[in-house]
Amino acid sequence: MFRKPGNWFNEEVGEAKSRAACRNASDAMKPLIVICSDDAEFYLILSHVLAVDGFTSALASNVNEMLELATELAVHALLLDCQPDNQMAESCGRLRQDARTSALPVVALIAPGAESQHIALLKSGIDEAFVRPLAPAKLLDYLRSRLGVDRHSGSRLETALSLNHGDIEMQIDSHHVRCNGREIELGPIEFKLLRHMLENPGKVLSREELIGAAWPNNVHVGPRTVDVHISRLRRSIKLSSHRDVIRTVRLGGYALQDRTA
Repeated sequence: MFRKPGNWFNEEVGEAKSRAACRNASDAMKPLIVICSDDAEFYLILSHVLAVDGFTSALASNVNEMLELATELAVHALLLDCQPDNQMAESCGRLRQDARTSALPVVALIAPGAESQHIALLKSGIDEAFVRPLAPAKLLDYLRSRLGVDRHSGSRLETALSLNHGDIEMQIDSHHVRCNGREIELGPIEFKLLRHMLENPGKVLSREELIGAAWPNNVHVGPRTVDVHISRLRRSIKLSSHRDVIRTVRLGGYALQDRTA
């Protein structure tokens, strides 16, 4: 894809920031998506796709600008334009470590030739990754589902999406989890695993099903990786609840204990 020269790109960045800062009341009701890219043409196309579906967007050329925007504006999700000549996994790692962006969904859009970054992105804590070219509907469906956006009005649902089981409480849209009244810190994979368990309490979930829930686009994850992340999740919950709420089913998988057990 054609990349604009430096001056043009800098002007595009400035205009995008101005538009984001001057959002009117109507736009403020729409989820704001920050796109990190050094390709202004790609940003213009993607911002148009988002706008048609009821989102607003802002452009950042690097991770520092993304953090600045997250300080100034109510950002709802971050998109990373992963090219062969950049290393967005490092940027994702910084976003995960910063309090301003640690709870925000981070999505990688992997360009042809940059597929080798996929593993590094997963390790850095990416929430979702799409290999381009992709159907825009897949990205839009993910953002709507993750952010709780009404498909018809384009605005966020007033009631935060939440799941509860026993003394575990999960706020899906803000990525907060409380156990026994205490906030617990979970990585993105553990969060996805727990969410799937909370959506299926008491059901024995096979490792293959859990892989589909936490790594939907990665065919290289094996059963042992699931065991490692379940162990981390179990340990995090046990520190607060002082009991093991995840049951291991031999040759079957894992299940969230019935709250009366």
